[in-house]
Amino acid sequence: MSKLIKPGDSHPASHEPATLDSSVLELLACPACLCELRAEAERLSCAGCGRAYPIVDGIPVLIAERAE
Repeated sequence: MSKLIKPGDSHPASHEPATLDSSVLELLACPACLCELRAEAERLSCAGCGRAYPIVDGIPVLIAERAE
């Protein structure tokens, strides 16, 4: 089961994949095209352009140049 990461939480002790709190996800947008992001396994995928942004240690890396 995934642990929700919220502001102020410490690093998860287990090796389970962390997911973003839905209230945080609603605030995020693709830095390349500004479309909605969808949470997937260990990344966020853009509904508009299809770029995928990794989530590293519970933190989304929203840098267009690092997108897959």
